[in-house]
Amino acid sequence: MGWWHGRELRQELERLHADEEAAPGAGAVEDMAFVLLADLEARGYLKPTIEAAVTRKGGAPETFVFNENLDTLLPRPMEVVKVEFSVKSGVRFELSTVSFTGLSVMTEKEAGAYFIPAKVVPLGGAADRAYSPASLRRSERNLQAELSGMGYADAQVQAIAAQVDDETGEVVVQVDVKEGPRWVVTALEVTGTGGKAARIVNSEWTGRPWSDEWARELAERVRRDHFLAGYADVRVKVSARPAQAVQGRRLVTAVVAIESGPVVTVGEVRFEGAEHTRPSVLTRRARVESGEVLDPVEMEKARQRLARLGVFKRVDMEFTPNDGDERDVVFALEESPRVDASLLFGYGSYELLRGGVELRQTNLWGLAHSSRMKLIQSFKSTQGDYVYSVPGLFGEAFDASARVFGLRREEESFTREEFGGELTARRRLRRWDMDSSVGYTYESLKNAGNELTTRLSDDDQVRVASLNFGLSQDRRDHPLRPKAGWRWYGQLELAERELGGEVDYQRWELGVAWHHSLGVGRWVHAGLTHGGVTTWGYDADAPVNRRFFPGGESSIRGYQSGEAAPRGADGRFVGADTYVLVNLELEQAITRTWSLVAFFDGLGEAARVKDYPFDEELYSVGLGVRYNTLLGPLRIEYGHNLNPRPGDPDGTLHFSVGFPF
Repeated sequence: MGWWHGRELRQELERLHADEEAAPGAGAVEDMAFVLLADLEARGYLKPTIEAAVTRKGGAPETFVFNENLDTLLPRPMEVVKVEFSVKSGVRFELSTVSFTGLSVMTEKEAGAYFIPAKVVPLGGAADRAYSPASLRRSERNLQAELSGMGYADAQVQAIAAQVDDETGEVVVQVDVKEGPRWVVTALEVTGTGGKAARIVNSEWTGRPWSDEWARELAERVRRDHFLAGYADVRVKVSARPAQAVQGRRLVTAVVAIESGPVVTVGEVRFEGAEHTRPSVLTRRARVESGEVLDPVEMEKARQRLARLGVFKRVDMEFTPNDGDERDVVFALEESPRVDASLLFGYGSYELLRGGVELRQTNLWGLAHSSRMKLIQSFKSTQGDYVYSVPGLFGEAFDASARVFGLRREEESFTREEFGGELTARRRLRRWDMDSSVGYTYESLKNAGNELTTRLSDDDQVRVASLNFGLSQDRRDHPLRPKAGWRWYGQLELAERELGGEVDYQRWELGVAWHHSLGVGRWVHAGLTHGGVTTWGYDADAPVNRRFFPGGESSIRGYQSGEAAPRGADGRFVGADTYVLVNLELEQAITRTWSLVAFFDGLGEAARVKDYPFDEELYSVGLGVRYNTLLGPLRIEYGHNLNPRPGDPDGTLHFSVGFPF
């Protein structure tokens, strides 16, 4: 079974009867054998033999043989203390070719992808071609569903294993497709009691292929129109009345049957379980009033608004009574603990061990305000911050926060010290599915022990006041372990003397990340980041703390943090005024939790913005191993530098937690 997969299976088998008080019996051993046989079949081993050496309490091992026929029964009663499975998997059956008859509305390559994924590369291709009767039926159903979604509601797909070689395991599949006529919607007919509330525009719905998805979309539109009018109990069913097929088409009249029920209004609005939250906060947030029509969609939005306050573990909603033309809306709330403390731990290849504590307070003053204090210490840095947050400062439009912070961190060529505070307002732009922020920051920046080739001397300190703007959009499937989708962000910092500081500069950073699947268990990840700092209109450098120092496990991975920064004529590091970073990765899963990664990192940078976008290029390639956890991937990666400068390392080994970009 393979060492790692065998280990996973053993854990799964042990969990089967873990909750039983008595020792496992014959049924438990038979269940375990069935799980093993099912696993083998899913991977293409259709004729395995499993020998189970079963040791009874106080007895010697007895051997029982299981195969794909599942006709072996163990004697009863039996009290088992140990079982050892010896698996002889036999030949692996794999799809060699798939051919089609009767297919005209899509290419054989497109249809074949339902049986053999089109994108197959080593380290995973064999699993993609594994054959079993169950997988063949599944592929058959998926192709038929695709044809039905294209309007071929009469389509039939029958796949048979035309040739099966028991010695080599090669399987030839023949797929017979009967497409039938294409169903096209030409008319809508509304029946029942709710026609007046349904704003159905025929031109929007006719002329399209009939499919179950089309019918669900229309039913949902009609249902939503009735909800707006207060018909909370409306029922909608969309069915097809097809005419006879003519020249490969069946004209369909879509029948929309509506049972609207009574118009329902809101009676009393109650909040239960909110012991520490002021009623005025809940009422203002829910925005549900007695006497208005009861729209279930709007009520669900009210529930979500309450949940987004961030002070409740659970927010449920019900209407009582269940029928009638007036119903109370009851929100059942479970408040989160008002004080919560957490220990923090982490590791990075540059800062090494990190530890700290985080203290959270929720629902301060009963106004749903919250605070967070975080203190972190590592081998390279000391940092702490305190954030006070106010949700829904102006209705629900903005969430506001005030923050004070401090940081002392040993960089490669200087010690960074930053202390200050900021005010920030955030707003979710729901129309565009974006997050935006605007803020004001006042801070003191200091660079101690400066070994940089810059105009700023050792121990220079400067006060900075700036306006900060942010905009981002996240369409990834998972924020910590992305496998598909994309994300982009933009940040702009404008420092001006008129805002209360001592320097003027403009700093921006733009980034985009893209993730895409390449077949089963294989993904490509790409990231592009660009940043710059300028002092347009002023004859001065930006503070050292605001320059860019690339390198590290989330940058160009052939270097430690900051080691990829430009070097001066004397070889000392110089912060970059502008940079462009490209990250490319190919990830291949080897189990459900482990994966291998090959990556390429490219960096272009310039010490002065006059050389924009860059005048120096660095490249790294490498390999890594990742273990997926709830906190993101645990990463061990080595990056090798293709063109190191004098003084640069040949490569760097990184150990870290979290996705790199």
